[in-house]
Amino acid sequence: MRLLRSLLTAAALALAAAPAAAQSIPPAAQGVTHGNYHLGLLNDSQRADLMRRLDSYAVVEVFLRACGRPPALERRVRHIVSGCIRPDSIETLAGHYRRAVASRENLRWDCVSTGGRQMIEKSENAIRLTVADLTRLCRRE
Repeated sequence: MRLLRSLLTAAALALAAAPAAAQSIPPAAQGVTHGNYHLGLLNDSQRADLMRRLDSYAVVEVFLRACGRPPALERRVRHIVSGCIRPDSIETLAGHYRRAVASRENLRWDCVSTGGRQMIEKSENAIRLTVADLTRLCRRE
């Protein structure tokens, strides 16, 4: 189930947490062909967890934008997950992500202290790892 959550989380970035490690394909997704992952494969608890993860990515997006280092997560993830996740699921997740970003736009951030700079580095590294993981997962055949 972690593979599916990782893929769908990525879609929302089409769209902070460390990237989720991929494990085996969940039973609900067995028999699902590449390009057909969708939200309907998740139960309510898994879907709620996915939305919490999206909210975390939204915080990172707003933080990095405020610090002059916009990660362009939605554009990057859309590119990665196209053909991997059904477009209707991508749009649902992207809508949630955009609302989460918009709700945090007015927050103030520390971008200049040592702690702030360390958080920028940690956030950008988490994004790099997530993007690499998603690229690997979505390029599987």
